[in-house]
Amino acid sequence: MYSILLVDDEKTIRDYLPKAIPFEKNGFMVKDTAINGAEAFEKLPSVKPDLILLDVKMPVMDGLQFLKMLRKSQYSNTLVVMLSGYSDFEYAKEAMKYGVKDYLTKPVDEDEIIPLLQSVHNELDDNIDKRSHDLVRKHINMLNSLYNGAVIGRETFKDYTLMTCVLLPGTYDSKESNPHIILQECLGTVIGDTDNYLFRSKSSHYTFLLPVKLFEPFNNSKKIFSNNLMSIFIKHNLYCSLFFDSHIFNFEENTFREDFSNHVYNMLTELFYSRVGFIDYNPENFKSSGELCFECRYMEEIRQNLLSVKRDDILNTIDKLINEIQKIHLGIHYIQEISYRIYYLILDEINTPENQHQGEAILARPEWLDYPYFISFNKWREMLISMVMDGMEFIERRCKMANMGISKEVIQFVHLHYMEQINIKKVADKFFINAAYLGRTFQKATSVNFNQYVNQLRIAEAKKLLLQTDKLIYEIANEVGFSESCYFITKFTQEVGQSPNEYRNQNISAI
Repeated sequence: MYSILLVDDEKTIRDYLPKAIPFEKNGFMVKDTAINGAEAFEKLPSVKPDLILLDVKMPVMDGLQFLKMLRKSQYSNTLVVMLSGYSDFEYAKEAMKYGVKDYLTKPVDEDEIIPLLQSVHNELDDNIDKRSHDLVRKHINMLNSLYNGAVIGRETFKDYTLMTCVLLPGTYDSKESNPHIILQECLGTVIGDTDNYLFRSKSSHYTFLLPVKLFEPFNNSKKIFSNNLMSIFIKHNLYCSLFFDSHIFNFEENTFREDFSNHVYNMLTELFYSRVGFIDYNPENFKSSGELCFECRYMEEIRQNLLSVKRDDILNTIDKLINEIQKIHLGIHYIQEISYRIYYLILDEINTPENQHQGEAILARPEWLDYPYFISFNKWREMLISMVMDGMEFIERRCKMANMGISKEVIQFVHLHYMEQINIKKVADKFFINAAYLGRTFQKATSVNFNQYVNQLRIAEAKKLLLQTDKLIYEIANEVGFSESCYFITKFTQEVGQSPNEYRNQNISAI
């Protein structure tokens, strides 16, 4: 409810107007009255009006004199509407120079004042929103400084909480809109422009600094606030988990950056192993994860099994490693490190030293934590096994081809350049091999001709891009070596049994 100070020397106006006009129905309340400008000025500190209804002609201090003093005071931004008789019209126009919102002629008509009150109410709302957003942005800048090592007391943020929104796989139609855009639009219906609150973002999750007053319409309950957001997300076929953390502003353990990272990692780890929709951070609810025993032994077993091309043995080792990780509830940041260790271990076995200096990899990088969606434990296990099998298949294929007279360099060249417009003749000429001989050998070793082999590599890479990026179909087609997106869709559908869009939607939804 916005407050009004009514200033008029006529007692009938001061008594009549608050009763005749439905101020409260329009979001206003006449908090006090004054008989002239001097009395009104004295009452400003106690009333602190949002709107002043000001008569033009009054004894002691008239409306114009009051306006001159008001604009030089700490209440200079207060909105003012002038009240004047028809004979005072020119005087009222003079007052407009001092930033008066509007003027009304006496006797005040309800049909005239109500639209004006609505306009003033909207302006006051906008002013409050702007001041609030300006304050939040100021605190976000301070929080970024704190994150980067500045000495700022955390009590500065006692009226805030951090909310991290984690994007999970859903059933949205990628042809219609980007899920990250949908996420921000959904959040905007509850908190307004998300840019005003965004603190940090990383791949599948966003962290916002929210004033606690945002929770007031939800009984000051983060859980009710979260449920409301969830229902909006689901209506748009969007699935998210929401993390809240006000603990970080009340308890200091390490630097703010360390505490922030640790808290987020703890909550992400919980989400990794079990799909939870809501977490309000409390350290007592998070058990510390155990340490992975025999990590070096696992890595050595993987290496030896790759070298000896023992498919069953390497799967058994990976399975034991994954089971131990799940058993000890290993933290997600450690899982990322282990995933990269396995990736580089495989890469060492399938790359020659000269290839390693080219900065190109035969095996897709496991950017799983930079995936557009947060992946679950089960999906991570599937992707890890797939990566290991990709490496094993390459080694098996290389051994088979080598036995049939195709050099390691030829195989690696094809794997490094399949996204280019290569053909059997270009490869044969580069390595001074007869094209017909190379084609026959490829056919015997792989059971498909050279072009089919290259297309299989392209399709395999396209499948990864479809699941690990939000790139459009034609962009993926170009990136993997298809000059025409229509031809790519045809070949992909023949090979996979689904169109690229169908493959993306079905597999993302199943994660």
